[in-house]
Amino acid sequence: MTILLDANEVEHLASMPRLVEAVERGVLEEANSTVVLPARMNLNMRDGGFFRVMPALIHGRGVMGYKVFHGSIETGVRYLIVIYSQESGELLAIMDAHYLTAARTGATTGVATKYMARKDTPHVAVIGSGLEARTNLLGVMAVRTVKRVTVYSPNPQRRKAFARRMAEELGIEIIPMDSPEAAVRDADIVVVGTNTTGRAATIAYQGAWSQAGMHINSIGSTMLRLREIDPDTFGNAGRIVVDSLHQVREESGDVVAAIKENKFPAERVFELKDIVGGKVAGRGEDREITLFKSVGTAIQDVMAGFAVYEEAVRQGRGRDVGELLSVKQFGS
Repeated sequence: MTILLDANEVEHLASMPRLVEAVERGVLEEANSTVVLPARMNLNMRDGGFFRVMPALIHGRGVMGYKVFHGSIETGVRYLIVIYSQESGELLAIMDAHYLTAARTGATTGVATKYMARKDTPHVAVIGSGLEARTNLLGVMAVRTVKRVTVYSPNPQRRKAFARRMAEELGIEIIPMDSPEAAVRDADIVVVGTNTTGRAATIAYQGAWSQAGMHINSIGSTMLRLREIDPDTFGNAGRIVVDSLHQVREESGDVVAAIKENKFPAERVFELKDIVGGKVAGRGEDREITLFKSVGTAIQDVMAGFAVYEEAVRQGRGRDVGELLSVKQFGS
């Protein structure tokens, strides 16, 4: 059978602890070379928008699928994830991936934080107050015990509303701050999740604010004109981890800027699969500054989508449309 899941159903089914576990399994398969992960395909639409396709095969879980999304910063973007069984070839699920894209980004941040942040991290700072800020905070909360959150975004009403909503949701103290520097002061973990619109190349986090022992997560973007952290953020980090070295070099404006200033040293840069697979430690010692820079991969999308599908089956949710795809048989 094939299940169709709309945006509300996906959000209901996408619990963060479940997604963190799913993404971690996918990254471990990547470390064990049991995935097929081609470069994502980026196509330019005639009106200036984009059409992007991200496929992956994950052999250990026996699934395959892809995410496709299209649109533009100006008109908005639509996201879709499609999941298949490798064994039967059956189309398992088609789902709206607007929320799930943000949630799997938060889950990946959770995986990175699990391996890279110090164990004792009571204070988390968040820069941003939108959906990505929420999901990335949830990702951190899934792997660490947090007692206090400080938050900054340029709009005072939005940051206050974010603090109220998340304090009620999480049951911890969340304090809106008047500046990003004040928000990150003395923080153990920093989440930079600004969802920049591309209208201005605003730097949300300055490397000068990094402090000994801090772990920084930056969700970044996949457009060169968008910026979130400055080159000094990379230069001051003792260990830099990315989810895809090829993609961040090609698509992250932050990384391209750091490379131009010689602040992206190869000997200090690793991929998330190296950390999760045990090839490299996520942190050298407690005073080291660590940085995770994410641009997203199809492994994260397919594993998150499969986790949502499994939960939909368990709960009996979604619209069952039967065998949506017919099989063409070839004669001998």
